[in-house]
Amino acid sequence: MKRNISVFILLILLASSFKYRSKTREAVLPSNIGTEKLVSNVDLESSTFDETVLKMQQGNREFAQGNASTYKSLWSRKEEVTNVCGLNSKESKGWQDVERSIDAFGKKIANRKTYKLEKIASHAGPEQGYVLQKEHYVLADGQNLDLHVTIVFRREDNQWKIVHRQSDELAMTVGSAIAVK
Repeated sequence: MKRNISVFILLILLASSFKYRSKTREAVLPSNIGTEKLVSNVDLESSTFDETVLKMQQGNREFAQGNASTYKSLWSRKEEVTNVCGLNSKESKGWQDVERSIDAFGKKIANRKTYKLEKIASHAGPEQGYVLQKEHYVLADGQNLDLHVTIVFRREDNQWKIVHRQSDELAMTVGSAIAVK
């Protein structure tokens, strides 16, 4: 729990530092619209970040259908990459460990055609960027998995690469909690 709080505080500090270093860019994506209609409210020159985010979202769709190659190609191969999986709260460090966690998650959602996302916000500075979004999967056993996801990108060799991903299960909505009682 302390680790999650530390990561959350770090992300808040990271986000606030972006605010003062560069222009703010935010995008909102309703759940009923495709990513091809994504519109940023500020047109910045770092369109390659937006393209990378769209590629990541397409990679997530392919991943949910059993093909993780596009999604994996967006990850940095450096040893300081991290992934905290919302399914089991396991933290993976280093590319090899992260790749194993991606493969393990892929088995839980294997060949499920159901994947939806709700993009909350994104922002890119000269060297780092982040995306906040909700991801909705159907697991292989038929259960729904709703995640709140934070993804941090870093610029490496003029390409945006994922260096951190943290996902947490969304809390039940009030309606769901009442239905459970």
